[in-house]
Amino acid sequence: MNLVVIFMLLVQLVVYPVNTLGNEKTSIKVEQAVQVVKDNFSIPANYTRMSTGYNEYNNRATYSINWNSTDQPGGSFNAMVDATTGDILNVNQWEQALKPSFKLPVLSAGDAEKVATDLVSKLTSKYQTQMKLVRDNQQVFALNNSQPFAYNFQWIRVVDGIPFPGNGVSVSVRGDNGHVRDYNFNWAQDLTFPAASKVISLETARQAFTDTPMLELQYFIPPIMNPQTSEPRRVLLVYQLSNKYYGGAIDALSGQPVTLDTQAVGYKPMSAVSSVSVATSATEPAGAASPVKESSISQDTLKNSQKISQSEAVEIVKKAIIIPKDFVIQFSSLNPDWQNPSEQVWELNWNTGSFNMGENRYIGARVNANTGDLIGFNMSYGTKLDDKSKTINREEAQIIAEDFLKRIQPERFKLVKMESENFYGGKMPPNMQMFSYVRVVNGIPVSRNGFNITVDTAANQVMNYDMTWSNLEFPSSADVLPINQATDRFLKMRPLEMNYTLISKQEGQQEVRLVYQPKTNYGMNNPAMLDAKTGDLTDWYGKSQSQWFKSQNFTDISGNYAEKEISLMGLMGAFGEYGDTFHPDEKITAGSLLRAMLAAEGNNRDRVLNDEDVLKIAKERGWIPGDLKLGSELSRDDLSKMMIRLINMEPAAKVRGIYFVPFTDFDQIQTESMGYIALAWGLGILKLDGTTLNPNQTVTRAEAAYALVHAYAVEQPQNNYMMR
Repeated sequence: MNLVVIFMLLVQLVVYPVNTLGNEKTSIKVEQAVQVVKDNFSIPANYTRMSTGYNEYNNRATYSINWNSTDQPGGSFNAMVDATTGDILNVNQWEQALKPSFKLPVLSAGDAEKVATDLVSKLTSKYQTQMKLVRDNQQVFALNNSQPFAYNFQWIRVVDGIPFPGNGVSVSVRGDNGHVRDYNFNWAQDLTFPAASKVISLETARQAFTDTPMLELQYFIPPIMNPQTSEPRRVLLVYQLSNKYYGGAIDALSGQPVTLDTQAVGYKPMSAVSSVSVATSATEPAGAASPVKESSISQDTLKNSQKISQSEAVEIVKKAIIIPKDFVIQFSSLNPDWQNPSEQVWELNWNTGSFNMGENRYIGARVNANTGDLIGFNMSYGTKLDDKSKTINREEAQIIAEDFLKRIQPERFKLVKMESENFYGGKMPPNMQMFSYVRVVNGIPVSRNGFNITVDTAANQVMNYDMTWSNLEFPSSADVLPINQATDRFLKMRPLEMNYTLISKQEGQQEVRLVYQPKTNYGMNNPAMLDAKTGDLTDWYGKSQSQWFKSQNFTDISGNYAEKEISLMGLMGAFGEYGDTFHPDEKITAGSLLRAMLAAEGNNRDRVLNDEDVLKIAKERGWIPGDLKLGSELSRDDLSKMMIRLINMEPAAKVRGIYFVPFTDFDQIQTESMGYIALAWGLGILKLDGTTLNPNQTVTRAEAAYALVHAYAVEQPQNNYMMR
């Protein structure tokens, strides 16, 4: 449904050709906007193709300015400038790398912060005293070769000493050359901020939060990030901030919860997730229930059942919706369902095969090949409104939506409840009404399970439909924490704090509210869930707080020759076995290094890896031989081999008779190891002092961190057919 919401926003965006740029809302010309960007940023010389556009949205006029490279390697520089104030609102740069490689940062976090601060001072000088820098101590980076390593910084607006998180500046600075990769400035004008002179006390706000209650019990199914994983799906019982209210907000003046009944959210925390209230006690958890499993479709049945054919899938779609006679099926494919890898899905697409007034009309549908369920469809066409068009109201549209669901999913429709009538908030387009129904098990809603459906109110038909229905066992709620205990734990971890927040109402109107809300760390990892059985904060992968990847600021590495490299690994969330200490002179184990290698590449952060997982992945990648134990200490010989395998240069290392190393103890190097050691030393991966190698000497944690960072910094030969 997110695509539909985005579409609703985009339909309000008007784009004009360059020769019509500027109207009564503009105070500067497009040429001036272009110059403002050039005065403050360096446009790469090879970005010679420039285009401009004029946009109006939410009573704001802006110029979009884009530079692109016409030659290889490709790249783009994009900017947006306020057409009234001349403020640069957004800048982002992208460049294609012909030779995939990680560039070792030459800037420290402090150096990058100075670059970002100087830019913010220059571009937003008149606002700077009204902002404060907030740091995300949980920010975790990755050593990858897709885009240059960058440090991220954020300033938020402060009004009379009270944070206004919806406004401010964010800056991303490249670590290899100090260039600004991304810049975003959001500052709403002409707002009225309620005075904080008559606010309720924090204790009163906390009581209102508890009495509402703001948390509700839900079944939560962590998403699958890697469909190849063999881990079974889990169903968790969690307490989560209710979607009925604005991120747990209590109005600081009235003491009432901020609801979304007649308004859309102007600024929404990234942790927000769909949910719905159910009829349970306000002070006690839902009634205890036994584990529930959908009896009609078992996992064994899915695995052993014969898949339906493409023609059968087509007939299933035709029974649900009318396919116009001039539509022909142009594409079909059978693939595993991303979130349910044990099931196969037919993807079917029809279109007219010709263009009508420049518009290619199509219908796309998805059918579960194991069960025969129609799990989704969307249409690109509908009735175009004019002065003579008649539309039905929301109540009439709801009847159409529910008649459709009763016809194609009669049993499952009995197991859902409709979410808040104004779940999407704001004003919908006049020819569209959207509805969301959440699945309920044991009286408890199942997050992200149910139906989303859109009705064309002029054509009186369903235009979009999507079903998510997980075939899993649901645990009993008998041993969950009472909601008052859960609320107390939640507020201890995320205590209420006062801030201003912007509410967008119908007709584009905006209102600033003074609220108490749960404390945010302004970072990506700001979960709103609490494990209902343990009381631990839980992230969107279902991991408890102790299992989260987080950056480390090591306190025992000052003056070490590998201080820079160790600090960088700390930003990756690697080598965190000892918390904020690194133990640089301690001997490295194979398990510690392999976990650091996995952390550095940024993959597998969605799940907790046990020792078997680490060994399996390392063997699949070819990093280690089959008999290596995770508790084994590593020699310089071992380290050289692991790093050369990491950067895919083992075939070259195996070539014998061509390598030479200037070490006085070269005779101690085994013949089959010479190529690995020579490459590791020649490429700067090994850190050695003097002329002695000591190939069998056990490697320290500092040596391992140094080697891993410099291995990623190796510039590899270009291969147009294979990417690392």
